Amino acid sequence: RIPILRTIYSAITQMIETFTKSEGNAKNVVLVEYPRKGSWAVGFATKENTTGIGDKINQNLVNVFIPTTPNPTSGFLLMFPKEDVIYLDITFEQASKFIVSAGTSDPK
Repeated sequence: RIPILRTIYSAITQMIETFTKSEGNAKNVVLVEYPRKGSWAVGFATKENTTGIGDKINQNLVNVFIPTTPNPTSGFLLMFPKEDVIYLDITFEQASKFIVSAGTSDPK
């Protein structure tokens, strides 16, 4: 047995369970300006107002996981000011299909 695989599997399982909850899962899919102004990325809001971090800079932050294409299990965890996060009206499944297909599928 390889301990790291159990850790990775648990993290992926937890992430999928979080995003596929039937109640309110469309509220997790977001659009953020990343990696630079004028470029946009689809991501998943994982938490708002992480204790101790936003307080240090006096901002309400949203944790956003930006998955990579075509492997959405890897990506970047970034924190954006709440006013810079646009919540999309699509489900986790629709967004995942869009990301895995490198943007070739229609997210709606």
